[in-house]
Amino acid sequence: MSRDPGYVPILLGLAMVGIGFAARRVEPELLSLPEPSGRVRIRDIRGGRDAARAARDGIAGLIPRNLTASLGRTLMLMGGALIVVRALDELVDDDSASY
Repeated sequence: MSRDPGYVPILLGLAMVGIGFAARRVEPELLSLPEPSGRVRIRDIRGGRDAARAARDGIAGLIPRNLTASLGRTLMLMGGALIVVRALDELVDDDSASY
């Protein structure tokens, strides 16, 4: 059995870029997150609901507004990097790759 992966990694990279591009274009409403409701001061937290709202708004400020767009961007970057690494690997034609 041959250890040479051939062009499969490049095809997989192209597929990842294509799926990532499609995911960025679609952005379904299901994966959209609510907008934070403004800055909450610690003194204004009176009970469990206020604490949960403050925690939700704090976390929502750190993550992207639509998770599909973020996953799509990640897939595009990973697919592009895979294509570049495999193309450079073909140019180098070195059997001592350590990745």
